[in-house]
Amino acid sequence: MRKRNLIVAAGLTALLVGCTSPPDNAAGSASTTTGGAPPSTATSAPAETAAPVAVSTPTVAAAPDLEFDKAKAMKGYADVKKIGKNPVAGDVEATKAGATLFATNCASCHGPAGLGDGPAGMALNPKPRNLTAFAEYKYGKGDLGIFRTIKYGVDGSGMAPWEGRMTDDECWKVVNYVRTLQK
Repeated sequence: MRKRNLIVAAGLTALLVGCTSPPDNAAGSASTTTGGAPPSTATSAPAETAAPVAVSTPTVAAAPDLEFDKAKAMKGYADVKKIGKNPVAGDVEATKAGATLFATNCASCHGPAGLGDGPAGMALNPKPRNLTAFAEYKYGKGDLGIFRTIKYGVDGSGMAPWEGRMTDDECWKVVNYVRTLQK
């Protein structure tokens, strides 16, 4: 029961802070704390998986603005349209950094493999996007749509904006990594 409560709490936390990493013990760690003291890092490190190995190119070919016009009525559309292209597209090191950023900031909701099955996302309605399902992207399948979604979020969903919490450069690196997940 305690594990279930912690997972639900992680999901509620995601609603409040926008899919950030789950709190310690959300994965059911055996350690407990007393007196409000922080848990020992030796016994209660979050159950994080290592960042996946990044690849240099997306797995599915897509123009940077593929179906981006579906986001026309959404916040940030005009600003992102002006950018026109991903400044770090094809950069292997940027993609590796994106994998690490994804593991830290996105996997709690989207899951470590991007399947939309992260523990913090369990309490969200609608559920987090399965990032591997290329056909299901709603607001653009290319770099611009993914960047806009990361930076500005999606109203009416658990996808909160990362503007102010990740730099544009970090968002573009996550875009690179997300593009490698698409199938």
